[in-house]
Amino acid sequence: MEIITFKIPPAPIFIKGGKATFRIGEKHFHRVFHIFDFIYVSKGTLYMKEGNNEYALKEGQYLFLSPGKAHGGYKGCVEETEYYWIHFTLEQSFEHMEKKEFDWWDIMVKDSTITESAEYNLHLPNYGTFRNEHRGEEAFIKIIELNQSSNPADKLRQQLYFYELMIELQQDAIDLPSSAQSVTDQMIQYIKQHYQEEQFTIRQMAKDLLYHPDYLTRCMKKMLGMTPVQYLNYYRIAMAKAKLVHEHLNLTTIARECGFSDVGYFSRIFKKREGITPGQYRRMRKDYDDK
Repeated sequence: MEIITFKIPPAPIFIKGGKATFRIGEKHFHRVFHIFDFIYVSKGTLYMKEGNNEYALKEGQYLFLSPGKAHGGYKGCVEETEYYWIHFTLEQSFEHMEKKEFDWWDIMVKDSTITESAEYNLHLPNYGTFRNEHRGEEAFIKIIELNQSSNPADKLRQQLYFYELMIELQQDAIDLPSSAQSVTDQMIQYIKQHYQEEQFTIRQMAKDLLYHPDYLTRCMKKMLGMTPVQYLNYYRIAMAKAKLVHEHLNLTTIARECGFSDVGYFSRIFKKREGITPGQYRRMRKDYDDK
């Protein structure tokens, strides 16, 4: 089984969507397309072939047909079959890879700063099943219903709803065990309660929560795409940003109140995450609020 992988942003671009019905004996015509064709079967079985691969798509299953590859039906439908289709394109390149286990650590490439957007790698199964068939069909209906609208705002919403559908598929493709979620939630609450402590350590948190430090790291990487140390710094910086905007404190005091014993280290971490220094951030927000 293959996965399709590509970087975002930019987001995939929705072109058009619709619904089709094949009667018994009918099948999809053959062609080579220059864009993606995304198919979701809501009733019956659709027999599709792409290159040398054959797929019997049953109710609740989907298939991505890639640009430049010949595709079409290899067999007529044996029952009335209904499916939704969406045509979309990518501005960036994409790859086909052999399916492997992956988690949010693989998805998250780079976090955002105040001047640069975050970067992600989407890893979408070429062929699969929605975990919740009802939600899958609802997502397609939501997009396609807007075809009838002449309101430009609705056309923009189609792009938004399509992007949400891609995220839904990505979440479906990642196996998120409930134990990892529970442990991560415990860590988040612990960090929020103790982030101001300058001597905060992952080892002490692991001891207090009764887990091994390595296990905590694996759980948070799987759920959030970052390590506990990275999340600690993320939360400390978030609290520091609020203080920079809403409190008249010097940088040394803010650093100390957010768990940083050294203002220089605080400034380096802040600039690495946000792209500007704490002082620049404060001045920028003040100028913005004064407008």
